Amino acid sequence: MQINVYELMRIFIEIVESGSFSQTSENLQIHRPAVTKAIKQLEQHTGVRLLHRTTRRITLTPEGEEFYRSSKPLLEQTDALLGSFVAGRSLCGQLRVDMPVSIAAMLVVPRLPDFYRHYPGIEVVLSSSDRRKDMLRDGLDCIVRVGPLEDGDYVARSLGKIKLVTCASPAYLAEYGVPETLDDLQNHQGVNWFNINSRQIMPWVFQSPSGIEELNLAGKLVLDNSEVYIAAGLAGLGLLQGMDFFLRPYINDGRLVEVLPGHPVPARQLSVLYPHRHISPKVRVFTQWLETVLKAYT
Repeated sequence: MQINVYELMRIFIEIVESGSFSQTSENLQIHRPAVTKAIKQLEQHTGVRLLHRTTRRITLTPEGEEFYRSSKPLLEQTDALLGSFVAGRSLCGQLRVDMPVSIAAMLVVPRLPDFYRHYPGIEVVLSSSDRRKDMLRDGLDCIVRVGPLEDGDYVARSLGKIKLVTCASPAYLAEYGVPETLDDLQNHQGVNWFNINSRQIMPWVFQSPSGIEELNLAGKLVLDNSEVYIAAGLAGLGLLQGMDFFLRPYINDGRLVEVLPGHPVPARQLSVLYPHRHISPKVRVFTQWLETVLKAYT
């Protein structure tokens, strides 16, 4: 019996990205036993075990990880090639992307209607958190990141640099005073940011005449969620340092006050990451649209 490896690869990739045989059956509109049979055939055809399956979860074997990394771009290139010969065919399918909460809530989601007007066939599956995701494990097509990149296995494309600002609530400044110099920060409290990946509290960074300075501020609260971070600043719990577009609306309406304008915060790199160099047409158009959306803020 001839095996359709193309379809077996498609089913395998869907299992990895959905994390479930049942969900794969639903997403691809095929019977559940056919999904199980497809994986058995693929493992027999490759001669290796690709998945560890228990009653609760599915995980990739080392060989399965390598097969996923190699087969996904091949499948996407095949889809793109076939699609290029179908006149008038529009882009369709799921696009799985992850980005920080603040960028998703304030910049991307409000403008998604424009994206859907151009690409109505694409379904965006958007996960947004301030914790870094693993593209392979979480089945993502791309990830938007702010700051230095530590993912050497992935392909990165720069989207520009995001401006940052330091500020605090009027109530906090009335109690502690307005800092005029970096030395004044010794007498101030900061709402500190915890990097869940490095397990470290992030330093406060300023540009000074002598160069970039990193400081540690005293504080009684450490957070890892941008929405809670804003709430803490509004409550007068300390100084904030974050992305300008996120804090600017509160500065403009007076709920926060910018401080230390003579010691600006160095801009941070904004990037989009892909698991491989060969990206699908739907990922490409989304990235191009995203670059246009973020251009005003970089």
